[in-house]
Amino acid sequence: MEWVAVFVFVAAGLFQLYWYYTLYAIWKTYHLPTSTTSHQPPISIIVCAYNEIANLRILLPLLCNQQYPTYEIVVVEDTSYDGSLDFLLAQKEKLSNLKIVWLRDRPEHVGGKKYALTLGIQAARYQHLLLTDADCRPVSSFWICKMVQAWSSDCEFVLGYSPYQTLPGLLNGFIRYETLHTGMTYLGAALRGYPYMGVGRNLAYRKLFFLDKRGFRGFWHLTGGDDDIFVNQHATDKNTTIAIHQESQMISVPKTSWRAYIRQKVRHLSVGKFYKVRDKRWLGAFSLTTIGVWLAGGLLLFTGAWILALLGMLVRWGMMAFAFRSASNKLNDSIPLHMLPIFDFLYVIYYMSIGPIALLSKHIRWK
Repeated sequence: MEWVAVFVFVAAGLFQLYWYYTLYAIWKTYHLPTSTTSHQPPISIIVCAYNEIANLRILLPLLCNQQYPTYEIVVVEDTSYDGSLDFLLAQKEKLSNLKIVWLRDRPEHVGGKKYALTLGIQAARYQHLLLTDADCRPVSSFWICKMVQAWSSDCEFVLGYSPYQTLPGLLNGFIRYETLHTGMTYLGAALRGYPYMGVGRNLAYRKLFFLDKRGFRGFWHLTGGDDDIFVNQHATDKNTTIAIHQESQMISVPKTSWRAYIRQKVRHLSVGKFYKVRDKRWLGAFSLTTIGVWLAGGLLLFTGAWILALLGMLVRWGMMAFAFRSASNKLNDSIPLHMLPIFDFLYVIYYMSIGPIALLSKHIRWK
């Protein structure tokens, strides 16, 4: 039994070291491009809102304050009952570039916000689309400008980054850890030429491309997937770029209870099983080796090989710290590195508890 644990610990640990060293190398050598392009196409910002009047009161003025020549704000009011429509109609009288799409009901076969988002895209006046959520806040008044700077003539997707607000408490620390971990992984993969997901809180693509690909065909029934599966299906090394300048980011409002966070993450993870086989293999291998390192290392701590387990974990945490630090420097997001072992342990609990629920559940709640 001890030798089995040693083998699992070493094999999983080597894979983990390779994974984090690759991320470290990607972000260490990446340099933010210095764009001098004057190309500023008109932009349609798409926001889907379900009972988001409090967030819309904050977001709309920030979007209206963007320093960009021509853009519109398309808000899809998605069957809300909190007074959002009345608020938007009042704002429409003041804001000439605000467009309201009022959704009274949603087809039964459509999950999540995909129907609302599709209607918003169809109503958009311009070809270049910027997507975000109502509970997001642009870091600066140059959000549109910085996202557009990454948009070359042959680019269809611009993958942005969206960190969470910093609040006190272990939950917020773990949320920011998981977000930075996910961000440095999917953006790093895109830099390597293997884009596999994006986040709808900060994502850009072209309207004509969306319509040509027939939108969300094939996964209308899923609660999520309006961002990551769409990117997973159609993004390539030739048509995808990233925008991570600090002023291109969208700050998101984090969950403040473990129950709400778990429900959110179950929804996010539930669509991973529909990724391309290549991506499922790599992400699955990472998840299994993360769990394997901890389980095998835990067994070895109670045997004569406890020194191997301790040294192995210290080396792994060291490489993780290098990867997080190099990514943090480029993404302008950070976590307290002294909490890394605790967050790493919670990450294993996260995978072992939420993962099976997300993979096996057939009915996922949106909100």
